[in-house]
Amino acid sequence: MATFTGYIAEVMEGKIRVTPTREAEPFDGIVFHLEEHFSEEKPFLVGQSVRVEHDGQMTRSLPPQTTARRVDVL
Repeated sequence: MATFTGYIAEVMEGKIRVTPTREAEPFDGIVFHLEEHFSEEKPFLVGQSVRVEHDGQMTRSLPPQTTARRVDVL
C-alpha cells in the first residue's frame, strides 16, 4: 500500500481530487475513486487535509486516478 497526503481540491460523485498544496491547478494531484463504505462516513469538504491509502497503481491520465482504500482526515 502507498499513501498520499494533501488537501482536497475537488469533491465529485464517488471520488475526490487531492493535491499536495492548497493552491491547485486543474490537473494537479490525484483523483481517488471512493469505495461504497466512504458514502456512509462524514462528507468530505474542499480544503480538508487528508492522508489517503491506496494500492499505488494509477492510470496514466492527467490527473492520475486510483482507488482509495482508506481516507484519514488530519
